[in-house]
Parts: sequence; C-alpha cells; structure tokens
Amino acid sequence: MPSETIATSLVAGVDGVRGGWVLAVTAVVGGSAVEFSVWDTLGELWAEARARDLLVVGFDMPVGLPGTERRTADIEARELLQARRSSLFWTPPLCTLDAADYAEANLRSRRQTDRGLSAQTFALMPKIRELRAALAPGDFAPEAWPRAVEVHPESSFVRLAGAPMASSKHKLAGLQERSAVLAGAFPNIAEAALLDRLTGPLEPGLDDLLDAAAAAWTARRIMVGEADCLGAGEQDETGYPMHIWV
Repeated sequence: MPSETIATSLVAGVDGVRGGWVLAVTAVVGGSAVEFSVWDTLGELWAEARARDLLVVGFDMPVGLPGTERRTADIEARELLQARRSSLFWTPPLCTLDAADYAEANLRSRRQTDRGLSAQTFALMPKIRELRAALAPGDFAPEAWPRAVEVHPESSFVRLAGAPMASSKHKLAGLQERSAVLAGAFPNIAEAALLDRLTGPLEPGLDDLLDAAAAAWTARRIMVGEADCLGAGEQDETGYPMHIWV
C-alpha cells in the first residue's frame, strides 16, 4: 500500500465497558483527531470496522489464552509497567473459558496450573468469550483487513510517555496525567472525550475513552512499523495469538 494511502487511512482502539464496547477511530498520520463511538455488541463494532475499512484495530482484551504456563507477553508487559504492573491481570488459562461460575473457573485453574484465578480476572471472561466468538484467529493475521491485535493501554502509555504513569487511572490525577499525555497524539482528545461521554446509549467512563485512544495510538505504531510485539510468535491451542502490541 502506498505511503500516502496509509497516512490517510484509519485505525482504531477498542476498550470493553459495562454493557458494551468503546471504539476510538483515528488516522494513521500522527497528530490526527480521534473520534469515539459506543457499541452494544462486539459483532456490531466489528461490522463497523469492516465497513469503514479500518487497517488495524487494537483490542484491550486478551484473546489468546495460555495452558499451564504464564503468557510471555504478560510477563514482559509487567516488567515494562514497573510500579503499575498490577494494572495487568494475569490472563486466565484456556481451561477456564467455559466455566459456569467463578468457583468452577478457580478450581479448574488450580487443577491445571497450580494457581488460583482472581475475581478480577474472571470478570473479564464474558468479554473474552464475546471477542473470541466475533473474531476468528485469522482476523489477527498480519494480512487480515481489518487486522485485529491485542493491546494493553497502560503499557501503551509507558511507550507514549516514556515512563509508567505516576497515578492510577481511577484517580483524578491519573486521568489528568493520561489526558495530557494523549493530547500530544490527539489534539482534540479533551473535547472528544467530553462530548462522547454525554451521548449514546452507553455511558463509558473517561478512563475507558482514554484507554481506547491509547489502543488506537498503538494501532498507528503498528502501521508505521514502530510498535513492539511482546510474546511474539506464541499462540494458544486454538490458534489465537498470545501477543501484546505496544
């Protein structure tokens, strides 16, 4: 694809929220504006990605699930995050994917990996199942269009700012810090985040919008060859990649 076409093409970031998903769309060229939209289902969001001919879509949700060992991508990301390493939950093992409840998932995890499963990790399971139902392993292939990738926004912020964030995104100082960092990548981030929080059937938090924007920034980096792939080459037993792009 000619470089001129790539520069004017679109990429996106996606964050899961209560009751749906947030989509952040921007152009590949640095300094482009970002726009947000909310979607009830991932199937609807992915149809929109196809309709708009997005090149890369970064999902803040694990898709490739490990067997008995930790994912290399998670280990490398936690090293990158340093003091903010707790923001990345260990990806649940594949054996827990269809567990009926937390007790069953925790038991399965202990039996297969000798490690328990946190309640926070188990809370991700409905979104993980929805992602795997809507997207096939082939949607994550380098030649796919749109190409889906897994990202971790807090890790993206480390790359964008050059250091881990000082405050939690659940605190006002953390939101201000992340907004300021993103302002260099998206000149309209403050206005877009404010307006899009007030419209639509879902009401994502400001942290959700900022995470989706950070994911879109990493999607830009993939298109211009600047992104790093943590856990490169690893995939789970069902063919989904166990990578995190930053």
